[in-house]
Amino acid sequence: MLPSVLFATTRNKLLKLDARWIFSGLLLLESLLYCLDEFTGPYSFYAPFYIFPVAMSAALLSRRMTVFLVVLSSLARAQVFSQVFQSGSLMLLVFDIVQSILLYGLIAVLVTSVTRMNQRLLRYAQYLRANIRLLRQQRRNRASIRRALPEDADGIVRLAVNGAQSGDLSEDISNAVLQRTLVTAFRQGIVEGQTVRHTWAGGQQKVPVEFWVSIINGRMAGFFMLYGVDNQQGSERELHAMVVADEYRGLGIGAAMTDFFCMHFKNRRLFAACKSGSNMMKMLSRRGFSLFSTTENEYVIIERHN
Repeated sequence: MLPSVLFATTRNKLLKLDARWIFSGLLLLESLLYCLDEFTGPYSFYAPFYIFPVAMSAALLSRRMTVFLVVLSSLARAQVFSQVFQSGSLMLLVFDIVQSILLYGLIAVLVTSVTRMNQRLLRYAQYLRANIRLLRQQRRNRASIRRALPEDADGIVRLAVNGAQSGDLSEDISNAVLQRTLVTAFRQGIVEGQTVRHTWAGGQQKVPVEFWVSIINGRMAGFFMLYGVDNQQGSERELHAMVVADEYRGLGIGAAMTDFFCMHFKNRRLFAACKSGSNMMKMLSRRGFSLFSTTENEYVIIERHN
């Protein structure tokens, strides 16, 4: 891979020059080679060196410029050879021109193929590096998720307030009195594993509750909250809220928590309550969730279909 990188680096530096300057330089090199061939006598042949401008053109310039240099190199080579051997045969001259075009054309094709292959290798290497970084980030994100502790309640409420301000959660939570109540309720729910909720059918029931948090470098990067569907203590779980801190958005935290929810509870019937068109709904829709029912407020209930 190192030769490919060095080749690409050199090529990119040359490509920063104007193509006309490169082409002019190659024409000057062609002229120099021809003059050397003409003036050094019949015992010095510079025809093999015409490969260099042809190869450079194939690597750096357009196909039209490369074809021009292939033809020019072939004519120069054939003209010098005709003077050396002085055969006077038109057929031999034509044969020599065609032979030269095939030779330099093959060089151009090979260089073009190698250049394209090198570019594909570099793109593939960049793709691998990006995916390796992504996989490492995903592993770190998954490893950062744990069950919430009672002392996490304050941080969860703060993130919930941010979620309300960004439109992902209900704006009611912006009330300061409600926030203090929620801290107490969340802390109790974390300890007891149960809380009182409004059910889909109306009324309130005591159901199982779980809080999960993502901790990155000692800071809470996000959280999600799960409810049981009813008071029958069944295995169904509803993803009731999910929020990522503003400074951690775009790092895959939300996707990691969504994947964790789906995989950790893969043998259960899963639901989610979310705003229509929200980020949470989009992420869950990509993971097999679809509309289950609507509610009287702004939320919809979606269900996973395996």
